[in-house]
Amino acid sequence: MALNGVVDGTRRDGRPLKVLIAGAGIGGLCAAIGLRQQGHEVSIYERSRLSQETGAAIHLAPNCNGLLQRLGMDPRAHGSVELLGLTNYEPSGKLRHTTDLSQISRTMWQHPWDLIHRAHLHTALKELAISPDGKGTPVQLHLHSSVETVHPEQASITLSDGREVRGDLVIGADGVHSKTRKAIPGGDLKPYSSGKSAYRFLLPTGQLAANEQTKDFLEHKGHLLMWVGADRRLVMYPCAGGTQMNFAAIHPSAETDVTADGDAWQQSGEKARLLQIFESFGENVAAILNMVEDPKIWTLLDMDKMPHFVHQKFAVLGDAAHPFLPRES
Repeated sequence: MALNGVVDGTRRDGRPLKVLIAGAGIGGLCAAIGLRQQGHEVSIYERSRLSQETGAAIHLAPNCNGLLQRLGMDPRAHGSVELLGLTNYEPSGKLRHTTDLSQISRTMWQHPWDLIHRAHLHTALKELAISPDGKGTPVQLHLHSSVETVHPEQASITLSDGREVRGDLVIGADGVHSKTRKAIPGGDLKPYSSGKSAYRFLLPTGQLAANEQTKDFLEHKGHLLMWVGADRRLVMYPCAGGTQMNFAAIHPSAETDVTADGDAWQQSGEKARLLQIFESFGENVAAILNMVEDPKIWTLLDMDKMPHFVHQKFAVLGDAAHPFLPRES
């Protein structure tokens, strides 16, 4: 990247860059760690207090896993589970097919495909970023500091309390509802509903194993299971060292009343409605859904293509740049 006064990631005089990052999510923290390890001075400004775990589990595809390893994080040390197979059912529960991925993962992929609780990944990245140990200067993490405006030409940000902070480079990693991406010409885009919403919840593996109607779903370790209907599906896979099973119940948004505005990661859904939406999926699926206590629900969002990801001394990444739908949606 070549910016005014900046060549090949350093100032013209060779000194490290002062990098300001809006957002301490997974993308912002990964960028901060990489920049720290290259010798730069990094400050993150996060609007929340990071006091509440959000989301459920996510995939770490082989390339992603390799990048985390390069940054110095071993997902297995934080409860990730290797994806070893795929099992697909009809809504009725009839088995369609099972695919063994164990040999593929060892012969075709340089790194394994892992499944990890989002909160566990996020916590590990935060500690890696701010730890006094490791290469480079620890990242400065400023909580309850919302970035309201970016000034790309001078690499500065204005916070919600009116403070202005200057650097050499600004990165917008403030998520799908980004306030920073409008600093890129043509980037004042709003996300919109994809037409699908998802209930998300976790269940203890032991609870599923103790139930006669659900215990057989745990027969194959490390498998992702899907019950696939015409316009809805239930997805289940392990995380947290195999002690928890993550679920995504994807369905048409028209069947639930969920807002696409603001942050809805922790919006509670109605269990009765969840059961009704998947009532055609058979008794075994109903047994799973009856175990749920407080399902969370949110709209799966999409967005028009950004014209550019970089403008002057500002760049966007992650969901701020290109939100994408879950691969199982």
